[in-house]
Amino acid sequence: MRVSRTVVTLLALTVALFAWGILQASEDRTETGTFSRPWGGLGPPVSLPAGTFGESSDRADMSASWASLDTIEQDRRAGDSSPQILAQRSASTGPGSRPKELRPETVWKSDDIDMLGVGIGVGDLDGDGKNDIVVADPSKVYLYRFSEGKLHLINDYSAGALEIKAIDVAKIRKQGPPRIYVSAQNRGSVSSFVLDYRDGKLTPAIQEIPYFLRVIVYPTQGPILLGQRKGLRRMYEGPVYRLTDKGDALETAGRFGVPLKIPVFGFAIGDLMGNRKPLIAVYDRNEHLRIYEPSGKRLYISKEYYGESDIVLRWAGPERRTALVDSSDDAELTFFRPRIMSLDLDGNGTYEILVLAHFSKTRRLLSRTKMLEEGQVEGLVWNGDTLEQRWSTPKIQGMIADFTVDSLPGLEGLRVITLVRKKTDWLTFLRSKSQIRAYDVRSLMEEGIRGGSRREGE
Repeated sequence: MRVSRTVVTLLALTVALFAWGILQASEDRTETGTFSRPWGGLGPPVSLPAGTFGESSDRADMSASWASLDTIEQDRRAGDSSPQILAQRSASTGPGSRPKELRPETVWKSDDIDMLGVGIGVGDLDGDGKNDIVVADPSKVYLYRFSEGKLHLINDYSAGALEIKAIDVAKIRKQGPPRIYVSAQNRGSVSSFVLDYRDGKLTPAIQEIPYFLRVIVYPTQGPILLGQRKGLRRMYEGPVYRLTDKGDALETAGRFGVPLKIPVFGFAIGDLMGNRKPLIAVYDRNEHLRIYEPSGKRLYISKEYYGESDIVLRWAGPERRTALVDSSDDAELTFFRPRIMSLDLDGNGTYEILVLAHFSKTRRLLSRTKMLEEGQVEGLVWNGDTLEQRWSTPKIQGMIADFTVDSLPGLEGLRVITLVRKKTDWLTFLRSKSQIRAYDVRSLMEEGIRGGSRREGE
């Protein structure tokens, strides 16, 4: 009997490993798909029909930029306030060049905020030369002024019946201050919108946009706006488009050159090896991190989990978050893929990958809920074979809903700015507790060099 049980156990293990291999192969095909094209200038020259990626002038600019990266970067549309420019300035000073009288806090923390935070962005919305902080919960967008180490609520905007899923603050247009790009749903349909700050109020500039919206930092152009429609069979079905902001409307400028099955949320592009050849880092649907070449070849898939969010993108009707729902509904559940960034933080030409890492005892055991108990932002480097952690923010209790990298008035240097969900109550938003934290990038990197950024338990 004991021998039989052993044989059965070995057979079960073999079947499980075989099934896992099939799943990974299927996932690889699904995520990779086919590339709409190697985006302009990032691969070998190719002959493409007009409009495949965008205007031909865009392709020429991108081709030239990778040939002269350091020169072109000075002319980014984002201006000197882009995270990449700020990172280079921060790196150029060096630890020894900091004036002795300046002793920046390694971390700034806000008071608890009574909201269920889902997204955060930073930008100079009022044009006074100082960055403001924008935070969103599922129903409202809030604008805060950061002054003397305190948050001051300036204005808020109610989304009405819409449910907010993500926000970005970026200067996409050449004219005017940055705008707030909000991804939202009206029950099952996508109904995103754009906000301006005018006359002391957050005002809708564009509404009923049928695209999920996301801003990524492109290595040679700064922030660019991307969009993707909701599919008929899959939430993320269909290509990712590059969008242009015309002031009173968003217009498509052709497909953006990523694999057709990579969604608009949860990916970043960077020169990860410092050889002027960009790679794509993306969270997959199983919360692993993948690295792709522009050709679509998969280079790496992590064993560790990254990303993860409890925000649900809906097919129709009110969200159902109980685990006591018939398993046949599982296929309808799609979780939002959170932010990932790629930045050259130390100015050496090699881009790091900034990711969210969450920890949970019930990870992946409950199909319809995410109970994320601890989280941190990690800075990873790609060595050509695997990912190595270079630094991390301290592990916090709760969930990190979103993060960004920028500067804040009164705080020296570049900051990793996180939106922490300390308490979550999806039934009553005001019972939830959120907090904003701003970590000094230089201190994080120096601590990482000293070996203080490893994950606990490793």
